[in-house]
Amino acid sequence: MSSTTSIQITPALPSHAEAVLAFELVNRFHFEQWIASRGDHFYSVQAVQQSLEQAQWAAQAQRECHYLVWIGNEIIGRVTLRGIEREQYFKASLGYRFSAEHGGKGYATRAVNAVLQHAFSELKLWRIEAMIITDNLASIAVIKKCGFTQFGHSRSAVKRHGQWKDLFLFEKHADSTLDSVKRA
Repeated sequence: MSSTTSIQITPALPSHAEAVLAFELVNRFHFEQWIASRGDHFYSVQAVQQSLEQAQWAAQAQRECHYLVWIGNEIIGRVTLRGIEREQYFKASLGYRFSAEHGGKGYATRAVNAVLQHAFSELKLWRIEAMIITDNLASIAVIKKCGFTQFGHSRSAVKRHGQWKDLFLFEKHADSTLDSVKRA
């Protein structure tokens, strides 16, 4: 099921701290199934604003790009490019999280494809990588819809809730971007 509702993607800015905090609080349990907990100390306007200031600094240094995905005045998702390397590798690692309420409606696929388009055309990156816990079927579906291919399986790679979990490793190259945008 794909939604025709319009989304807006913006850089994450410190002025978005209250909206980001609301998004993170409502979805905390949902997110912590798949990613490391940020800990209780993160869930205050001051801590979120500080993390957004660090994200803005990383973006200005061209090391990371943090994006917010909006419907109207509500954040429904976040997409991040981390570990940007512009010499020799021309790559970054992709991460994303979307609200439980807005999952399964095509928003993540649309937002990830838009960020990929920006990464390949504007940032001039060649390769985007993603790591996903093997039982996160919704995230795997998004990454496959966006044209990524699996290139590895890392066993017992991350500890979540006291258990070691496997990760699937995915990649996408700039020359395959147009094909996946057409599929979405």
